[in-house]
Amino acid sequence: MTQPVVSAGASTRYNFPVQPAGTHWMHSHEGLQEAFLLAAPLIVHNPSDEPKDEQQLNLFVGDFSFTPPTELYARLRKPPAVAMKAIGKMAMDKADVNDVDYDAYLANDRTLADPDVVRVERNARIRLRIINGGSGTNYFIDLGALKGELIATDGMPVQPVSGSVFPLAIAQRIDVRVRIPQDRAFPILALREGAPEQTGIILASKGATIRKLPGKNSVPAGLLDLKMEGQFVAAQPLPPRPIDRSFDLRLTGNMARYEWSINGIVFDTKKPACQPAQVHVKQGQRVALKFINDTGMSHPMHLHGHSFQVIDINGKPLNGALRDTVLVTPRTSVTVAFDAINPGIWYVHCHVLWHLAAGMATLVQYET
Repeated sequence: MTQPVVSAGASTRYNFPVQPAGTHWMHSHEGLQEAFLLAAPLIVHNPSDEPKDEQQLNLFVGDFSFTPPTELYARLRKPPAVAMKAIGKMAMDKADVNDVDYDAYLANDRTLADPDVVRVERNARIRLRIINGGSGTNYFIDLGALKGELIATDGMPVQPVSGSVFPLAIAQRIDVRVRIPQDRAFPILALREGAPEQTGIILASKGATIRKLPGKNSVPAGLLDLKMEGQFVAAQPLPPRPIDRSFDLRLTGNMARYEWSINGIVFDTKKPACQPAQVHVKQGQRVALKFINDTGMSHPMHLHGHSFQVIDINGKPLNGALRDTVLVTPRTSVTVAFDAINPGIWYVHCHVLWHLAAGMATLVQYET
């Protein structure tokens, strides 16, 4: 919202402070180009936070269809009569996932038919920088036989949380530390939410036997929830201070028309500069956004230009993680707070590409 697109055949040079350190990513925001895999990791290293004996690996998961994105979107907007009938019968309180069935589920641009195999050493300490760059797929990250410590969310440190399975919504990032306990192969899998498809990479020591893994699991994965989100505690939380301005952003939609909106307003992403902002702030204010999900689908809500802190889930106060994308599951509310310290006009939107294209967005605008 604060710079023009890069024209065809042209180039643009950007100068910006490389902060905060952490695991970030970049992608096109023009039309549906993100579904063409126009995205990549953007890692800002902090030498003081990176032990010299630690190997760092990027795991960039995503999804891809050979059907052009414009055709996929047209099908969502005008489904066939059979699909319309099914939508008409769908109960409003029934959870719904995965608007698009993709041809490939990717990890570092590869499927499990030919996975990325990363060589590691026994007893090595690994920092996995895991990014969900999909256009429509939430995942569970499954470490398999390894145990890990989640140490950062969306590039911002949290108090370590131990586990072997971690939820990762679209646009979210997690940093997970693991140690290789023995000489063997260790798959790191991404399980598609609510479905059997899976993808991933293989960590393998020298001489390890690497067996072929199927692209589908024997049972579908479950649905992402906010249980682990409620456990996160920011390592460097926002300084305590009162909220200056609060905004309710009610997530609304109509599956039959495939319209998605915020507070009933469908945002026209083809003319973003002409759309009215629903969030008005002044520089220096502490701002709270309460996302209220009235729909049967989860929405990973993303704010441009800022990190926010999760401070409330369903009325329960938290000193939660610092993020720029938070998943709001069906029939729940999540409140986040941020400091208005980056003047401009910024998107706040659902990071399901198809929901954004269909209108689930608004603007944060700084007032003078």
